[in-house]
Amino acid sequence: MPRPPIHPGEILADELAELAVTPTELSRQLNVPPNRISQIINGKRSITGDTALRLGHWFGTSAQFWLNLQAAYDLRVAEAQVGNEIARLPTRPTAPAA
Repeated sequence: MPRPPIHPGEILADELAELAVTPTELSRQLNVPPNRISQIINGKRSITGDTALRLGHWFGTSAQFWLNLQAAYDLRVAEAQVGNEIARLPTRPTAPAA
């Protein structure tokens, strides 16, 4: 059985714990509502482009890093939910050989 996907909020929570920074303090420094960071950490909210830009700036990483974490999570969740159904769908027909 495959491992469940890791929400990017778990990674964010680990990073904050390592730095001894609270979600409330990060929210203040990013100039976002406190519930945004808490919801991300609790897996209740996705990382948007706006949040990715802010996190990338604060951590000294790229916004793409945070968006990639979210996209990878979303794809793993979708695959778990509908992967078998999609595998049974037909694929594009190939062109006949010339």
